[in-house]
Amino acid sequence: MPYEYGGRNTVAFAKLPGYKNLIVWQKASDLSVLINDVVKHFGSGYFRLIDQMRGAAISVTANIAEGYGSASVGNYIRYCLTARGSVGELGSYIQDCERFGLIKDEELKKVIELYADAVFLLDRLIQSLRQKEKNGTWDKQFWIKEEAESYNAESLPEDHPFP
Repeated sequence: MPYEYGGRNTVAFAKLPGYKNLIVWQKASDLSVLINDVVKHFGSGYFRLIDQMRGAAISVTANIAEGYGSASVGNYIRYCLTARGSVGELGSYIQDCERFGLIKDEELKKVIELYADAVFLLDRLIQSLRQKEKNGTWDKQFWIKEEAESYNAESLPEDHPFP
């Protein structure tokens, strides 16, 4: 059964660029929404934990998007590794919440399932990007293309202060 992203009908999804078509980004986005919903019932004594969990979850999608738009496979990999760190941080918080009795039963099952999907897909994305980097098959379509002549030192006026 194909994955159905929960944010597909939003205005932002329709208007913003291609990273939103990545299933890993969609799963991470749905995980972020689920985490936001789950932590709403935590007591005020867990304010810091709530903030950390929301931040870690949001960081995953943000880093995937930033890497996608960075125009360099090396940067893309670096941002995806940062996203991987954030999802790992979130996993630690999920375990703490289970041990504290804050997440349990069906809610815990849903969180862990979506978490596992996001981790698996992010790992596959990183693996794929590393292979593209190694093979030199990275599609540079997102790079800004400018004419080299505009940066030619010969085009500077003779009275320019630098030699």
